[in-house]
Amino acid sequence: MEDDANQTPNNMIPVALAVFGIVLGGAGLYFGLTANQRINSIDESVEAGTSSSARAEKKISGFDTQMAELAAQVAEQNKTVSRLRVYSSQGEQAVKKLASELKLNREQIVKTAESLNEFAAAGFRPASPAPAAEATSTVSAEQSVVAVSPADATMYTIVAGDTFGRIATKIGVSVQAILDANPDVDPRRLSIGQAINIPVR
Repeated sequence: MEDDANQTPNNMIPVALAVFGIVLGGAGLYFGLTANQRINSIDESVEAGTSSSARAEKKISGFDTQMAELAAQVAEQNKTVSRLRVYSSQGEQAVKKLASELKLNREQIVKTAESLNEFAAAGFRPASPAPAAEATSTVSAEQSVVAVSPADATMYTIVAGDTFGRIATKIGVSVQAILDANPDVDPRRLSIGQAINIPVR
């Protein structure tokens, strides 16, 4: 009996160890399956993250392309603006030049109108007989008949404020006669000290 009693505990140890092993195996299997599921979940998360990263890189690449295109458009627009500024500057210079020429023309028209008024005031009176030929003649600042030219003309030196109309009035000849005697002289551009012919009747 005592041997049976002693053998019973000894027989129970392997059974307990087997049961304990089964429990540990089941726990290991459970933890292994759980870990596998977690690893699968982590793999899915990593794959999803990788996919999101790839999509983000594609979007960034697309933005880079758009930025490059916009930069090219801005550069082209800057070139256009520069050309427009050059054209604008040239246009302003042309307008200023035109305005200056118009001003000169206006002044010339005013002078011509004054000359025409003087011609009209002079009434185109016929020339009075000129004095005999002289070698020289001293006159005032208003008149400066300098010398006698051959036969039919006397030389007259232009002074400040002279026009053909004023000269005609001072000398007593017609404006047309002065014009005929000086075909190469522009009556609009007389200069002080310039010599012109005064016809002698």
